[in-house]
Amino acid sequence: MSTAQTNQILRFDVLAGLSTAILVMATQRSDASFVTGTYLGYGANQQWACGYRETFQWDSTAALSTFNLKLSERLWDMGDGQQTVTWCAQVYQGVTIGTSYNFSVVSMDLVPQTPPAPGPMGYAKAAVLSDAMDRWLGADSRVIASAGTANAAAAAFNALVWEVVNDNFASTDLATIASRLSLTTGAFRSNLAGEGLSIFNAMVTSLGQGGWRTANTEGWLSPTAQDQIRMVPAPGAIAVVLLGGLIGRRRR
Repeated sequence: MSTAQTNQILRFDVLAGLSTAILVMATQRSDASFVTGTYLGYGANQQWACGYRETFQWDSTAALSTFNLKLSERLWDMGDGQQTVTWCAQVYQGVTIGTSYNFSVVSMDLVPQTPPAPGPMGYAKAAVLSDAMDRWLGADSRVIASAGTANAAAAAFNALVWEVVNDNFASTDLATIASRLSLTTGAFRSNLAGEGLSIFNAMVTSLGQGGWRTANTEGWLSPTAQDQIRMVPAPGAIAVVLLGGLIGRRRR
């Protein structure tokens, strides 16, 4: 057999292996309707006064009680030696360090479930968050380093998540929702200040610029724990890694 024929067979073999691997992963992803994680605690964070009242509209300035809450990453042990970062969607439901939770894995628009309020965010809010996640989060679900210092950036992004998910914007138009985002009025409020507020404002300003973006995201739902959202690995990135691994093994 000639060298050209041998190389042709090897190429077909590698591509067939890649296709099989991607198909297996796609099947696993579609069948993975739940995930179990042990809560490890806060990642990067800052503590600020935050408050939520479900009946207030986006422009309400009525008095609102606040509590000192962590605006933060949430860290999870997935049981395979790997940690993952999520962002909580509910202001007043919690999770306990060291406790394992079973979550249903759903599309982000179905997060959070109720009770407690506010219930599923819906497609419009999920689209706004997806744009923010694509612009400001890395594949590991952490805020990108260029945003600012880790603690301030985490506080800013968690504030953005809570604002988008929990406020009542009286609109499903993405640009209108973005224009009504504010931490000083509405159903959700926070006294976030300093670098964190500057990063929050930059995040809000960036929404929809150059067109609305879509990130690869998922939601975690639990009837007894704080619901979460996160980034998931992009299929394109997985395919590249697999291809490299398969070619490497073939060459050996």
